[in-house]
Amino acid sequence: MAKKKKINGLSMAIVALNIVIVGIIILLIVLIYLHMKEDTVNDRADATVTTTAKTEPSDTVNEETQITTTLTDITDAPVTSPSDTSDVVSLPVTYNKEYFSNDLFIGDSISTGFYLYQYLDIKNVFAEVGLNPESALNKEIDGVTCIEKASAMQPRNIYIMLGTNGLAFLDSSYMTSKMLELIEALEMACPTAKICIVSIPPVTKAHESEGKETMDKVNKYNSELKSKVTPGGYTFIDISSMLKDKDGYFDVKYAEEDGLHFLGNTYIAVLGYIEKTLN
Repeated sequence: MAKKKKINGLSMAIVALNIVIVGIIILLIVLIYLHMKEDTVNDRADATVTTTAKTEPSDTVNEETQITTTLTDITDAPVTSPSDTSDVVSLPVTYNKEYFSNDLFIGDSISTGFYLYQYLDIKNVFAEVGLNPESALNKEIDGVTCIEKASAMQPRNIYIMLGTNGLAFLDSSYMTSKMLELIEALEMACPTAKICIVSIPPVTKAHESEGKETMDKVNKYNSELKSKVTPGGYTFIDISSMLKDKDGYFDVKYAEEDGLHFLGNTYIAVLGYIEKTLN
């Protein structure tokens, strides 16, 4: 009986010892974990400081680069002259919108870009797709003809750029005669206005290959129009020469993909050129 009690006491001692050992192991594990966690936090703090120190100069450089790029974009936004400028006129890169605040532009789909791109207010433009010298006199836009609009407005200057839509099916002499009729009607409606005839723009070589509007037709019409209006004291503004490349076609840097209409910034150049010509 005494022997059995002795064995039981020894077993309990062994169990207690095991419990103590397990407790010590657990304690060691906890201490090791806490130590490793503290090292990790310190490493992260060091990494953050290092990253910040490296990132700040990089961010500064990026900001400077962004500012430089923005300024370059603004400077280059208006169209620029081609690299070979020996036979090409440099286009203006700015214009004064206020200068045209009491002027009226009459034209076709090309002229609609003046207000669609917001370079002019819509009140300063009478233009519609397909308009030509034959149809312009009686065509109504928003319920009024260009004569009625001009009469009500009494603009300081009137600019007429029409003829591109008639090149494919109207004779240049016929279009010129219709332009003279339009000019006479506008002059009667607005006796104090300065009437300016703007040449129709060139076409690109690719557009000419389609066979409808060609540079021969453009040049012939502009030449005949100029010869008829200048003797009457009207101002002829030749934007066609300004927009040509060295081969005599619409410079692709200023033309839409269709080779006929203007890129947005081309309107800036045209308005700047008109303003400069009249001044």
